[in-house]
Amino acid sequence: MKKLLLLVSSLLSIVSQAADPKPATPATSEAPKSIQVEVLDADGRRFVLVKLITSAEEFVAFEKDTQAITAERKQAELTKQLADIAITTPEKEARGKQLEAQLAKLTENNSKMAKTYNFDLTRQYIIVPTAVRVLTALSDEDYKKLSSAKDFKADSVVTLGENKKFQIRDSIKGPAEVETFKMQVGRVLETKRALQQLIDAQPRFTKDEDKKKIEEAIKNTQSEVNKSLEEFQKTRGFEMPNEFTIQTTEAKLYTLLSDEEKKSLDEKVQPKDSKSEATPEKK
Repeated sequence: MKKLLLLVSSLLSIVSQAADPKPATPATSEAPKSIQVEVLDADGRRFVLVKLITSAEEFVAFEKDTQAITAERKQAELTKQLADIAITTPEKEARGKQLEAQLAKLTENNSKMAKTYNFDLTRQYIIVPTAVRVLTALSDEDYKKLSSAKDFKADSVVTLGENKKFQIRDSIKGPAEVETFKMQVGRVLETKRALQQLIDAQPRFTKDEDKKKIEEAIKNTQSEVNKSLEEFQKTRGFEMPNEFTIQTTEAKLYTLLSDEEKKSLDEKVQPKDSKSEATPEKK
């Protein structure tokens, strides 16, 4: 498994090349100007921006790539375990060849990741959504009715998957705005789940005193649901749909710096502080 663990990211060389460009005039005596590199500090560690994801399609492709490589890595780890416990020499050799092929494929795909996203999955990364859209599914009848309206705009509908149409109900831009929106949606969904749990539990209470308590709890929780829905409608301008999809259309990809890389980065570039970014999604 050493080969798997020794896959090296090209991040440091990429950062070094960007941070130490060749001067346009070799004879100049001026000191090279520092450049800005966007960093994100989280849990006492420093991450550096390596990729801007600028479309929903690109974000979906990134997720698919990471999922595929993660699956390949898990398969290689399983093969390694089977090779370690193999009893016969032929079995050990067969598992060894299988592992070698899997590691070669994993190395190749990690190299592709490094070229595409400026990092590979042997190190921790953080993805920060900076723009999302709220989508609701449209039936054929819904779309026909919507598209026949005089004020219909074609860009208010997107097609996903197998020609499935969705209406764009809202667009949120900015990391803080996206985080606030997700927290707002989370509050609504959490109160709805709590209400449903109380309703499901209600039949189990047979004593009058317990019935009153559960009824009061349901009443209070229903009030919380109504309040959170009213807040959503007030801030977003439409009622929260029962079913909807949150589509990420833009995001920032950060990767963890080692102590050596952090030191090298600090010496060569002027960090652009990104502490105000929204709460990141760690991977």
